Amino acid sequence: MPNVVLITTDQQRFDSLGCNGSSWIHTPALDALAAGGALFRRAYCSNPVCTPSRVSIMTGQLPSRHGSYNIGTAAADCSRFLSTVLTERGYRTHQLGKAHFYPWDVASPETAVPDGTAPFRDFAGFETAELTTGHTDWGVSGHYEAWLAERGVKKGHGMPQLQVCRLTEGDAYQAGDWGMPVSLHSGAWIVDRTEDFLKNRDPARPFYLNIGFQDPHHPLSVPGEWPKIPPEKIPLPKGAADERIGPQKALREGTVEEDWGGPFGMAGNQDTVWKDVSAEAVRTARSYYYSMVELFDSQLGRLVGLLKEYGVFDDTLLIVTSDHGDMLFDHGLGQKGPVAYEEVLKVPLLMSWPGKIRPQTVQEPVSLTDLYPTILDALHIPCPGPCDGLSLMPLLAGGESGKGLCRRGVMAEFKEERDAVRYRCFIAKDWKLVEYQGAGFGELYHLKEDPGEERNLWFDPAYLPVKYELLRQMLEEADRHAFLSDRPCRC
Repeated sequence: MPNVVLITTDQQRFDSLGCNGSSWIHTPALDALAAGGALFRRAYCSNPVCTPSRVSIMTGQLPSRHGSYNIGTAAADCSRFLSTVLTERGYRTHQLGKAHFYPWDVASPETAVPDGTAPFRDFAGFETAELTTGHTDWGVSGHYEAWLAERGVKKGHGMPQLQVCRLTEGDAYQAGDWGMPVSLHSGAWIVDRTEDFLKNRDPARPFYLNIGFQDPHHPLSVPGEWPKIPPEKIPLPKGAADERIGPQKALREGTVEEDWGGPFGMAGNQDTVWKDVSAEAVRTARSYYYSMVELFDSQLGRLVGLLKEYGVFDDTLLIVTSDHGDMLFDHGLGQKGPVAYEEVLKVPLLMSWPGKIRPQTVQEPVSLTDLYPTILDALHIPCPGPCDGLSLMPLLAGGESGKGLCRRGVMAEFKEERDAVRYRCFIAKDWKLVEYQGAGFGELYHLKEDPGEERNLWFDPAYLPVKYELLRQMLEEADRHAFLSDRPCRC
């Protein structure tokens, strides 16, 4: 049986890869995987915040089906998780790094205190798990914290490795130079633990490694020794917010929680006044963000090197993606949350499997919910129960882009709370529709002619037929995945 390695970064934009057309960033490891396998130009997450998107990857379902609709929710049922299915099939399953299937601010399987560096047992369907929560200097926790302690870096002792020099006052991205050396960065911990896993595994058992890197999620704390991309090399943000869309106007003014929130902090965006950010803070944040991606790329290169060194690369389905993107001041907005622009919904996606996935570029829309049925199809394992995604294997094995994808488009969802801001987004070949439930506004973009989403056609009466047709297609797509019980007779 082949192995599976699924690598997920956190909050990584589509344009943060050289192979996706960005000349200002150097990502040789990512580019090499893209050249040798499948590069997806239009891969979309199911939700623009962490937990819903990650549970969608693990289940092949949209948040409205699996129920983990927001950060702070619990993965109530892990019985159909990819980890559970593969464990039951005899795979050696291991979660390493960030999982974010459970809440962080209350007692949960992710906030349990490890016994030194000993892995957790039976975590979310995985046989074992080594976890960390949070991000960069906020994310020195769990097994990563214990690993650092073994190397003499301990929290609560004023150690220079844990200090960050923030560069711009009032910067919500908190860009700064971190005292943590590259050799002790959380990505280095992941590489170290990956090697330990490969070295000590039972070679008679196939394995599934689910790896969660913390970067490039804010705070944008980058090791001081790591080179930064000069800000002038990075394009300035594009577009403007559409203040006819209530949440976008509120995000600009820093009132999104009061105007559109619920009883908890707004997912991905809280109280920041995005309209007042200085040009210096914008340029610095973009420089440090993309520099974090270059650091991840170097760590990925080492990890791929280990797969080759231990002789498993050629028999491994390797997938690299991210849970969602980051606005990073495009359209005058930052971070993530109740927005549906390409910057947060479209993510990097690469798949490599020498001899099984032919080198190709996939142009049509796909969803991260497709990863679940694709992996199971590749392993010849039946998909358990209802699934919103489709297997991409017919497309990938044949190398003919578009073959086997029998659908009109893909869907993404956002739900802050039942009675707060929520939307359903439908992304077709040439169009994107965003329908906000219970609101008098929406979004409609002709992506083929307006890839930067600068002309919202929702309010133009001339496009009523287009809106109607896209709404009809979205309902048709939703109905196609509706769960149906067995019907043995007519009555």
